[in-house]
Amino acid sequence: MKKVLAIIIFAMIGGGLREWLNLLVSWPQHFWITVIINITGAFLLSFVTTLLPGRLPISEPIVTGMSVGLIGSFTTFSTFTFETLQLMQQGHSVLVLAYVGTSLGLGLLAGLAGNALSIHWHPEDNN
Repeated sequence: MKKVLAIIIFAMIGGGLREWLNLLVSWPQHFWITVIINITGAFLLSFVTTLLPGRLPISEPIVTGMSVGLIGSFTTFSTFTFETLQLMQQGHSVLVLAYVGTSLGLGLLAGLAGNALSIHWHPEDNN
């Protein structure tokens, strides 16, 4: 039950933060903010789930709340998919390839960077 409550609380923060960023940035091609949000989320998820449990006395429900609730509600695969389909339907083939390639490529690199940075800050876990 503690995990569920932590997820609910952190999800409100993550979802609110995502909407705030969407309102703050009013780009004509709004889908690029989704790329930035998802890449940031890929980094943070890897960083938070690798570094925090080993470095700080944080309970499992809080780590789950932060990863599933905060970062899960901040990022969104469904928006990425919907925006990709919209671009396809509008005939923007090159833009679709750029959007998908950038999202997946940089998302993977951001996840690797988050993991590497957390290992760098907490090397005793990797001996």
